[in-house]
Amino acid sequence: MWKLDKASATGITTAAYVSALDWATSELGDKTILLENTHVTLTLKYKLLAYAVATGRPITLVAETTLSPAEVAEFHYANQWDRLVLQVIDGTGHATYSIDYAGQGAP
Repeated sequence: MWKLDKASATGITTAAYVSALDWATSELGDKTILLENTHVTLTLKYKLLAYAVATGRPITLVAETTLSPAEVAEFHYANQWDRLVLQVIDGTGHATYSIDYAGQGAP
């Protein structure tokens, strides 16, 4: 049986970057993350970091990018990362967001 890891999360951005998703992915091959700005008027900013080992140095997979109201950012990876960290921050104010993520790996 394949290992499956999937969940959803919601939140509100702040004036400082916070980890909206800190996902341990060492046992997963295929990974998908969907970040939706659920606010109707405010933008948010995000960046996506990857770690080859949990205590290592992160690399930036996606540099700071602005997400417009009601827009969805989609990420798909097959690379073997130990963890993925999606960080969010205010764009034009305290925007709301939702995250759906799913990954699967060999048993």
